[in-house]
Amino acid sequence: MWTRITGAFAGVVLGLFAAWQTAAAQDHAPELPPLQITTEFSFGLVTDCEAGKGFLVHLRYTGTQGLRGYVVRLELADSETEKLQQEERLEEIRGSREPMIESGAEWTHTVCTLPKKISGDRATLTAKIDALKFADGSIWGPAALPESHQMIGTLDGQDFLEKTTELERFVTPILPEQGPFPVEDVESQTIGPLKIESGLWRDERGQEMMATAVTNEGATPIRGYLFTTTFFDPTTGARIRRFSTKELDTHGNPADYLAPGSTWIADPRKFSHLADGTPAGYKITVDLVVFADGSTFGPKKSRESDEVLGMIQGIDDAKRLKEEASAKKEN
Repeated sequence: MWTRITGAFAGVVLGLFAAWQTAAAQDHAPELPPLQITTEFSFGLVTDCEAGKGFLVHLRYTGTQGLRGYVVRLELADSETEKLQQEERLEEIRGSREPMIESGAEWTHTVCTLPKKISGDRATLTAKIDALKFADGSIWGPAALPESHQMIGTLDGQDFLEKTTELERFVTPILPEQGPFPVEDVESQTIGPLKIESGLWRDERGQEMMATAVTNEGATPIRGYLFTTTFFDPTTGARIRRFSTKELDTHGNPADYLAPGSTWIADPRKFSHLADGTPAGYKITVDLVVFADGSTFGPKKSRESDEVLGMIQGIDDAKRLKEEASAKKEN
């Protein structure tokens, strides 16, 4: 089980009192959230923290199926100005071989990172659920934070080593002998360590598809990457459609990484056309490349890039646990 609390701080005014608040459901989700949260902050009562200064987060799960992970945003704000003064992230992930959080479970987390200057009674403490991920793979919440997408990716990555999933098929690269190379209007560009060849390919029904082949032009093996394809009207520049392509080795085998000079093929995607039926223009941008040594390339602006990084972390975690279990059996 992984539990983490992270935060960003500024000055905050707190009163010498204990306050309880229940996190309200997000505006887009009228139903009650399956994770109920109350928070309490006070002085001299939190024995796990220095001088007893901190706050407690009490959680109770009321969902109908196992909960595998969650990300909660904790906010301290000035009750008069509503200005945010301090923010925390509370995260927990249950490993693929750990028991899920079942309905009716209750537990508490302690946060000790309160600012030094605290006085007055103008502070409010609220908790907002950003993402919950359940045993069936479904997700609840807006998932607006990078931490939520990393959590989602980590759990997906763990599953790759435990069972066959549709997502695994979707992100696993196609080898050159199996995949469709672009055959018409082929364009080639090099972005960072990736040489990207793209263009038209026709399926068995003759439908025009977008085909993409990616070659590692660098000197270091690559574990995975994410790039985005944007179709647009060449005359007006108006965007028509955009989609992301993420590919990675899904079992943590260095022999299966994208070696220097080697090529991975992406699943073909439908090619966009203008209103008159002519092919649209398109642009490919690379958001993330993850190398075998853990270093990365790219701006990492997409939330899907956070998921790719989480997947790789989940693969490594599950692989390590398998190796540890195997070593115990041998001993």
